[in-house]
This record gives sequence, structure tokens and C-alpha cells, in this order.
Amino acid sequence: LVAMAVSQEATALCSVTRVHIDGCIYASTAHLRFAEEMAAMGARVVVPTTTNAISVDRENWRAQGVPEGFGGPASRLADAYVAMGAGPSFTCAPYLLPDPPQAGEDIGWSESNAVIYANSVLGARTVKHPDFLDLCIALTGRAPLSGVYLPEHRRPRRVIRVDAPSSVDDAFWPMLGWLVGQAAPDRIPIVRGCEGLAASADDLKALCAAFGTTSAAPMLHVAGHTPEAAMRPIEGADEVVLTLDDFRRLWAQFNAAPDRIDLVAIGSPHASAAECRALAALLDGHRLSGPSLIVTLGRATLAEIERDGTLGRLQASGARIVPDLCWCSISEPVFPPSARVVMTNSGKYAHYGPGLSGRRMRFGSLAQCAVAARTGEVPGTPPDWLHQRETA
Repeated sequence: LVAMAVSQEATALCSVTRVHIDGCIYASTAHLRFAEEMAAMGARVVVPTTTNAISVDRENWRAQGVPEGFGGPASRLADAYVAMGAGPSFTCAPYLLPDPPQAGEDIGWSESNAVIYANSVLGARTVKHPDFLDLCIALTGRAPLSGVYLPEHRRPRRVIRVDAPSSVDDAFWPMLGWLVGQAAPDRIPIVRGCEGLAASADDLKALCAAFGTTSAAPMLHVAGHTPEAAMRPIEGADEVVLTLDDFRRLWAQFNAAPDRIDLVAIGSPHASAAECRALAALLDGHRLSGPSLIVTLGRATLAEIERDGTLGRLQASGARIVPDLCWCSISEPVFPPSARVVMTNSGKYAHYGPGLSGRRMRFGSLAQCAVAARTGEVPGTPPDWLHQRETA
């Protein structure tokens, strides 16, 4: 911790109230060795600690046909963090858990979308902590006092002015996040021009996740939607304008694959209960007969949708509900080996999916994903808002 603080030019450590561990994904044998050796030495977390999505469905991976050589180490890695006192939350959306962080709260989170959402939407404070350091923070309750822990480093350094349409659907927000990240790849932006658009918590979740694919910044401000958007930009902050032509180009980029799809991927980041309910309503009890539909989520959300009947409705339609892992850590055979074209409502997965899975991607709203799941075909037309005239 001290060495990292020195490298970040921090002059002190700060106390954090909670930690979110990202190092529980089985990305290498080093991850397993580090966690198991720390656990064997008696390491215990000293602040409430949650765990990110892992690489397998911890309870069902054997039944899913995951090879022992992968599933065993991946499960052991999760077990090691739980043995050190971390909660078995296994979600990449810890802000969906009960008792999310509050504005001004210093936390020690990893996982890019979680960090960006916590800073931007909740107003909590955390830098993007790397794997291994996240456990050190959990064991001490201390983190280097640097970056966006400090108010002066949370100020916008670029103004992104959006010529937004008058109304949008949920596909707009991940596209906005991706484009804003591309326009501000190395600095915190303030987005202006979307004040008149309604945005749900799921819309902001999608925006933050997509922003994290194209920008290294730990947060963004969105006028009318995020709590610190009134913060004055730094002196000399420049301005970039995004037009509907930018959205049209991105739509074409995200939709270059064939219309016939084999898999619909929901839950990157992990689906919320509200998203699951909306999907169940869109499927409307229709039994899927063509492509696979897989929803990844955390176990807290799984329990919630089981209680209210949403889980049964989704399963009755033929959807597969997979907890613990997420689309950035899923692998065959849980990922259907025969699937060649994947549709998603996630800007994050539309960006990462080709590289992670080797498949071609299509992108659209949750409603378009539901149509694709029912028919096996991507709806033929882009959303209406892409054809609206730009406003001044």
C-alpha cells in the first residue's frame, strides 16, 4: 500500500468503509496462488467486502459441463476470498446490493463499471484499484489518498456537448457512454445536452459501463442526471460536440454482423431485478424456439426475482439464468459453442464481445433483444430517435 501510494504521489492514506474485490476472477494461476497463500497465512478483511463476478457458476459449474481443470481452480479462488471474510456476492454490479455507498463515502472498489457508477451516479469516492491491491485495502481498511478521493481531482476537464434527440430508448445510453469515453479517453468529462431526457438507474448503469470501455477516467458527470454535475470544469477545459451522426456511425459499427442471431446476451454488467422484470414482460410468456437467451446476474438479484415470480416467467420462456459469472468472464460450454452471432443490449459487451468470445456482435435495445430472442432475427430498423433531426 505504501509503495503504491508513493507511485501515485499520495502523501497519506485514507480510511475506506468498504471494499469490492475484482481479483476473484480466475484470470491467471497467479490470482489463485496469491489468494490461497494470503488465506493460508490467516489474512482477514477488516471492512465489509464484496466480491466481483467470478469465472464459473460456483454451485452448478460441474453440472454445466465446465472442465475440472478450469472450474476447480476458479471455484477455489472464490472460496479463498470467502475464507478471508469477503461476502459471496459474486457480482460486477455491487451498487445493486442492499445498502449501496452514499455520496461522499470513501470506498475501495475495483471493477471499472462499478467504480465509474459509484463515483458518477452515487457520488461515492474511489479510484480504480487494481487486482491484488484490492485485497490489501480490504485487509487494512486503508487506501492511497490520491485521484478522485480528492475533490479537486473530480472536476470535469472536458465538456461534451450532445445534440441529443427529443426522446430516446434504452439503446441511447450505452451508446452515449461509449461515445463520451471515446471523446474523453484520458480525462473526466461533463456531458451537457441530455438534461431533458429521462434516465433510469439501469440506463445510467449501461452508460457508465460503456464509458469504461473507451475511457480510462474513473467517472463522468452528466448534467441533469448525476449528483456532482454542477461542479465547475477546470480552467481551460475544452469542448467536444457529439451529433446524431456520431450515434449513427456507432450503430453501424455495433451492427455489422448478419441479421440471423444464435444467442442473446443480457447482463453486462449484471442484470438488475428491474431489467429482468422488463425482459419477462417483453417476452410475454412466449416460448423461445430459436436462439439461446442467457441472463447473467448476482445471487442477490436472483433471490429477488425468484421471490416475485420473475425467475419462473423467464425460465418458462426458455431463458437461462446464470449467476456468479458475467459476460466478460463466461467461457464454453456455458457460452454455447455453436453460437456464431450474438445480440446484446450492452455497449460494454458489444465492444468487448468480439475479442473475448471470437463471435460477431449485434446491438440493440432490450425490446429489440427480446424480439431477436423470439424470432432469431434482429429487428430490421434502427430506433426512431436515430432519425430525428438534431436540436441546436
